[in-house]
Amino acid sequence: MATHFYAELVNFFSRTLRDRDAASDVVQESYARVLAMESQAAILDMRALLYRTGKNIVIDAARTRQAELRMIETLSLISPDESPCLERTVGARQGLAQLAARLGAMSRKRREAFILVRIYGFTHAEAAGHLETTVASIEKHMVRAVCDLMMENGRHE
Repeated sequence: MATHFYAELVNFFSRTLRDRDAASDVVQESYARVLAMESQAAILDMRALLYRTGKNIVIDAARTRQAELRMIETLSLISPDESPCLERTVGARQGLAQLAARLGAMSRKRREAFILVRIYGFTHAEAAGHLETTVASIEKHMVRAVCDLMMENGRHE
């Protein structure tokens, strides 16, 4: 395995992430993923593959953070009176299971529309295209999903 790219990769991702420890983690994960695939395919350009793998890891982490932020915003429908603070953030993560249960109680189309729009950030038009339905249908599902969440919140308090 070509480990002579390690320092170069750490330097590159340190500039990108502005955190040398996080960059080291990304590079280590890149090497681990490339090692896992090395036995399955001939690698023509190890350096390029390591860079691409590292960039994919950074992108995935950013998407995960964005999804978490959207989930926390969604949880405000369940607990609208809590002020934004560290305790709320910790509580929000614990409340994900509660939200998942409430989403599980919704009809499949309503749940899918809500997840696409509120969690993944789709527009109503994009969600309609993905679910092969109309924008008006997505809008109705979104209103009903929010009402379902708010009604559930009222019943449990």
